[in-house]
Amino acid sequence: MSDLTSSAIDVAFVAEPIPEWGDKSLLLWSERVVVALPQSHPLTARDVIRWGELKEETFLLSQHGPAPELLKLLVSKMGGSDPCRLIHHDVVLDRLLTLVGADWGILLALEGATGATYQGVTFREVHDEEGPMRLSFRAYWRQANDNPSLRPFLDLLRERYPDLSTTPES
Repeated sequence: MSDLTSSAIDVAFVAEPIPEWGDKSLLLWSERVVVALPQSHPLTARDVIRWGELKEETFLLSQHGPAPELLKLLVSKMGGSDPCRLIHHDVVLDRLLTLVGADWGILLALEGATGATYQGVTFREVHDEEGPMRLSFRAYWRQANDNPSLRPFLDLLRERYPDLSTTPES
């Protein structure tokens, strides 16, 4: 967000709300949070997984994509700064899913990860007391940004992701 404030970038796509942002934003999409489990894992017998069922697990974490937001979510739902065993890897999602299939641990991911098949990996939704967990993605920008490419890009976003709130965006 500091790059956005300093005009180093024109738009920031963020997977968590930034309540202190006083300028423009547009809700784009949301995705369910899923857990990738080795096929032999006992939790694969369940249709949905509750946060408390994950307390004793070893989590594989990437340093890319939405991993920081998923880690914040995990910490908040587990109720502590060190909720369980965390193993960080500097690799992308498909490599981590291969490790899940090899029974090295489990992985929090977004439902988009379920579109591909990985040998030995089963996905299950993660629920809390209100139902399926979701991460929402927003675009943030500065109203005063005069980059001529920004307005057409924002128009394209609004066309693809119409703002259904009562507050019109500029």
